[in-house]
Amino acid sequence: MSNQPTREALPVELTRVVWTLHRVLQQRQSPPAGESRRPLAQVEVLRLVDSQPGISVGDVATALGMQPNNVSTLVTQLTNDGFLERRPSARDKRYVELHPTGKMRTAAGQVDASLSVVINEALEQLSPQVAERITEALPGLWDLAKALAPSQQ
Repeated sequence: MSNQPTREALPVELTRVVWTLHRVLQQRQSPPAGESRRPLAQVEVLRLVDSQPGISVGDVATALGMQPNNVSTLVTQLTNDGFLERRPSARDKRYVELHPTGKMRTAAGQVDASLSVVINEALEQLSPQVAERITEALPGLWDLAKALAPSQQ
């Protein structure tokens, strides 16, 4: 693998690095105080609801590429555990919106803090030039993530 992949190799290399980062970060994160490590599917639901409060179960399923009944089961568990709250939609009472609870925000803050330590330690092992290139790539990577996301119609 070269330092600069060709345009043709970029999708494969990008996929490999994203999957590797995802796996390593999942392994290195510390669970919140008093909690055990949650299954990845639950973490993905929590992260999505945290970033999009008010999202519906159907929209979570679409965004994560999961079956709505599986998402509903995950949401029930996370609600019972005090991490999510279901509220009737203000626009249409037939729909339910998902919102993070204070417990979930505290837990997410603890996980983010543990990951920040791990990532900062790793960045300190890299040259300043490499760390700068990673920083400069972030806006483009976010644009790519938005372009890849399923459209919400």
